[in-house]
Amino acid sequence: MRTFLFVVIILLPIVLFSFVTPNHGYETKASTDEEITLPIIMYHRVLNSQKGKYTVSEKQLESDFIALKNAGYETVLMREVIDWIDGKGTLPSKPIVLTFDDGHYNNMHYALPLAKKHNAKFMVNPVTSFSKFSETSNDHSNPNYSHLTFSQMKEMQDTGLVEIGNHTHALHKFKPRYGIAQVNGENLDTYIKTIKKDIDTAQDLIESSGVPRPTTFAYPFGKSTQAGKELLIEMGFRAILTCNEGVNTIKQGEVESLHRLRRYNRDGWWTSDKLIKTIEQN
Repeated sequence: MRTFLFVVIILLPIVLFSFVTPNHGYETKASTDEEITLPIIMYHRVLNSQKGKYTVSEKQLESDFIALKNAGYETVLMREVIDWIDGKGTLPSKPIVLTFDDGHYNNMHYALPLAKKHNAKFMVNPVTSFSKFSETSNDHSNPNYSHLTFSQMKEMQDTGLVEIGNHTHALHKFKPRYGIAQVNGENLDTYIKTIKKDIDTAQDLIESSGVPRPTTFAYPFGKSTQAGKELLIEMGFRAILTCNEGVNTIKQGEVESLHRLRRYNRDGWWTSDKLIKTIEQN
């Protein structure tokens, strides 16, 4: 009997301690915080024949996927972030969003196979006038210069790894209008009607391909206006992407925290380590 009591006295604190002490052998998969940090990376082209500020190679992109995973990040889609804001889902403990602007075909040719290999998710924000030209000219599917056709967008979206956003139909220009900026002397009413028509055209073209109507908008060149922002929100866009660099803090239930999201341009001259350090120093 004394032996039994001795064993109970020794083991009871250990058993109780195991219930109140967190298990550090397992990584927390979902964030239960009402406020989280959300870095967003902005890519453009993926090419092996070129290198520059807006171009990465296959090797660099795969290195990024591996480095981000090793640093504890888990890629999510903007629609998942929107659901979390609405209280309808969970996010991983270290979420990150990867975006590809302009809708280059090389995003499908090079990035998608790597995303499948590493189970990474990303968003593509196409300029639909470029896509329409690739489709109607029948000069598409060349990774060096083509843009995604609408059927290719559908194919990418159907993988479950890709979300399609809106980057305007034909406003990805410096002149006569700088992105969605208001032209000097332009009447406000005319400005709003012009911008709305262009963005609606892009929305309709994307949706007609069988892709869900986008709920995220990316400013061309990052150029924004207060009137333009109000229009986007009125049109139903839930998230708006800028080109301002920095990490975002978003709060559950605070929809406004998605209306001016910052992104880091993934400079092609950076290493993956430089990318991680840039994110985490902020």
